[in-house]
Amino acid sequence: MTKLRRSITAISEVMTSAPLTVRPDLSVRALVTLFEGHDRDGFPVVSTDGILRGIVTKLDLLRMLRPDPDLSTPDYETLASRKVEDIMRTGVITVEPGDPVAAAVELMIETRLHILPVVQRGGGSPVLVGLVSQGDLLRVLIPEE
Repeated sequence: MTKLRRSITAISEVMTSAPLTVRPDLSVRALVTLFEGHDRDGFPVVSTDGILRGIVTKLDLLRMLRPDPDLSTPDYETLASRKVEDIMRTGVITVEPGDPVAAAVELMIETRLHILPVVQRGGGSPVLVGLVSQGDLLRVLIPEE
């Protein structure tokens, strides 16, 4: 059995700290600009106090822009003025910094998620402290040559 590239056991060691986030009141137009300017599959949605409220992905945008059965597309100008909170997903699957890397791998495989928000619960609302992606995990799991 091959060992991990480094002796890494916790998500805190592989996650991206202070990831790029969006606010619930951000316009969809501004969100599209963020997706165009950053190579990301999604963004955590946080309140001003850092509480995780949801996640918004490119798939959420596609759902919103889905053509109807006669292939008419929705009016983009109307949709672009909507807010992230209108299209984001709540009830997000998360991990905590101390969770094992293997747990994040299993969650991503089972759910087909590309990213997982990393939150600190501490008895209250989940505060976003990082983000772990499939790429973060692959960098750890693929042995160095």
